[in-house]
Amino acid sequence: MDSRHRDGRFTNPVIFSDVPDPDVVHDGRQYYMVSTTMYFAPSVPIMRSGDLVHWSLAGYTGPILDDTDALALRNGRNAYGQGSWAASIRFHEGTYYVSVGSLTTQKTYIYATPSIEHGPWTRSVLDGYAHDQSLLFDGEDTYLVYGGGVIDLRRLGLAADGTYVWDGPAIRLVDDANVDQTSGLNAEGAHAYKIGDYYYVFMIEWPTDGVRQEVVWRSTVLTPQSQGGTWEGRVVLSQAVSVEGRKGGGAAQGGVVQTPDGHWYAMVFQDEGPLGRSPQLARVTWEEDGWPVYRLDASMAMPKGTPSARGTHLLVTDDFDNETTAAGYWSTVHAGAVTTSQENAWNGSNLALPWQWNHNPDNRFWSLTERPGHLRLTTGSVASGILDARNTLTQRTYGPAASAAILLDVSGMKDGDLAGLSAYQQKYGYVAVEMRGGARRLVMRRADGQGRVAFTSVPVPLDAETVSLRADVDFRDAADRASFAYSLDGVTWTPIGDDLAMEYSLGHFTGYRFAIFCYATAVTGGYVDVDWFRVGDDIEGTRP
Repeated sequence: MDSRHRDGRFTNPVIFSDVPDPDVVHDGRQYYMVSTTMYFAPSVPIMRSGDLVHWSLAGYTGPILDDTDALALRNGRNAYGQGSWAASIRFHEGTYYVSVGSLTTQKTYIYATPSIEHGPWTRSVLDGYAHDQSLLFDGEDTYLVYGGGVIDLRRLGLAADGTYVWDGPAIRLVDDANVDQTSGLNAEGAHAYKIGDYYYVFMIEWPTDGVRQEVVWRSTVLTPQSQGGTWEGRVVLSQAVSVEGRKGGGAAQGGVVQTPDGHWYAMVFQDEGPLGRSPQLARVTWEEDGWPVYRLDASMAMPKGTPSARGTHLLVTDDFDNETTAAGYWSTVHAGAVTTSQENAWNGSNLALPWQWNHNPDNRFWSLTERPGHLRLTTGSVASGILDARNTLTQRTYGPAASAAILLDVSGMKDGDLAGLSAYQQKYGYVAVEMRGGARRLVMRRADGQGRVAFTSVPVPLDAETVSLRADVDFRDAADRASFAYSLDGVTWTPIGDDLAMEYSLGHFTGYRFAIFCYATAVTGGYVDVDWFRVGDDIEGTRP
């Protein structure tokens, strides 16, 4: 990814991966950015940068968002396409604040910490879902600004234990937040600020037969239109950027941030097909009358700053050595039921930050300590397929093309078990070892757009106890193909099955991920050990 950023310039998108609904803040030293990851856990990723272009994972707000059947793939429930949406991040008087709403739980969450990397985090849970909300600190007052097609404002107060609570009902500031639009996606994705004399609310709208647009509403007072408040709206960005041969659909939905040298930027996103929604960085200047003016190009001059040398990238190769200390997101106050069950309690294993589980994991059935230097996945429940299998571990794919591979020890599998590597979305594909009738075999499968198995390759008998599995994804020129292979010697790869035509499904609402999985279809207790995970632009061989 860094090859896109050199010689004093950067190429949009700044992160060629699925990092949707970005919101950025500067604390005087570093930039921090939050993003939507729906149903993945840990919850609400937070990235860090020294220059707005080179980003690494800094942490999460918590090990999970909440403990419900839907968020944990329990009892036939799931949170695909829901989970957490459009987080907001702010830095106020030495404290970092992150807020996020959940369609799954119909609640709104506010987290606060003195250190994103180390915690501790306080966790406030408010009844009711505030759609695409934004924190707004205004003197002694704290608000959430949110809404779809409208702009609502609701004050927050502090309870005796220091958690946030609602302080009064919602107030409708703007009755119709669409700007010069009669049909399409209503304005949403609020990012609220007090800058100079104005309150600004940045939003996204999507006119029918048009591209996504960034709109801004402003007023000098937080007075509703219905009570005489003067709110003005304007389209400030209506532009698509072609990326690697794919015609863009418009970049929007993001807030603004000021650099230490006084310049302003906006981090927005654009759909990049099955890859997901990738952040693009635009330059912002201000007219004399206080309106922002956006400039978005495929290639732009690098903002002044120092690339962050510490932390991890968003996609990493991993030998599955246990991290020495637990990540800061485990240090959470007011967690309540979130970590009290054995299923959710810390199990002594600390994964690298770029890893996220598909839905909440069951921490009783995975480990980095049972066999040091390996990820052990044990089947703790029976699943009908990969979509309802628990403890599937993921990292984002990235563009324009990428490869991932694992070395898998399958000696502990039981009859009916499947384990392998997937290009994962609703229309998934995978290469796997399948245990049937006491014998192991290699298979490749792909699903249709509804997540139903549409193709299974001719099985290949497997006598070995270890095998390397590989997945390749190609987004160049909108190819959107994934292919799969296996290797018995770590050098020579044998293709298996056919190609998966990847599609972005709103049923999942996320870009494709590389996913390591192991699940039972008959009896529990089987396991596999993953020796390593390799990711890169291409993988010729996999021997160390």
